[in-house]
Amino acid sequence: MQVSVIHDYKEDLDTLLRYFSEEALITEKYQKLGGKNVRINKLEETEDGFRVETQRDMPANVPAVLKSLLGSFNTIKQTESWHWQENDQLICKLQIEILGVPATITGQMVFSEPATRPGIATSNHVTMDVKSAIPLVGSTLVSFICGDMKDQMQAEYDFLREVLPHLVAEEQ
Repeated sequence: MQVSVIHDYKEDLDTLLRYFSEEALITEKYQKLGGKNVRINKLEETEDGFRVETQRDMPANVPAVLKSLLGSFNTIKQTESWHWQENDQLICKLQIEILGVPATITGQMVFSEPATRPGIATSNHVTMDVKSAIPLVGSTLVSFICGDMKDQMQAEYDFLREVLPHLVAEEQ
């Protein structure tokens, strides 16, 4: 099952990117989104971008049918591989693992600075794919993960739209 959203921001890409590439701001973001035990396992530059590996415990509002697979908190391991493109877009390939949960989650974010859209400095097109090979409850698990993922993406978007203007003001 696929989840896709577009998030538009008034702030430029460099400012937005700080919440994806600076250890203190990544940690703050995940903590504000309900994460516990947030860890940055790797943050390194690459030839054409950077790589980030994080781990955090996130609350789960689990339906009864999935209680045996998911607890009240889930440990999330996330790997992001960021690559600048020749067209000035920034692509992030994502792999997310929910420890102990039989599902695969992959996706990408494509950041661009659309010159033709007044008031929008940065646009982020997010596409995520969730799969599970478990018979019977697999489709229920995938549906739950997708619904939870939509809620988390919206919460992150709301958080960033709230804090980015303050970050810009601090820089000036």
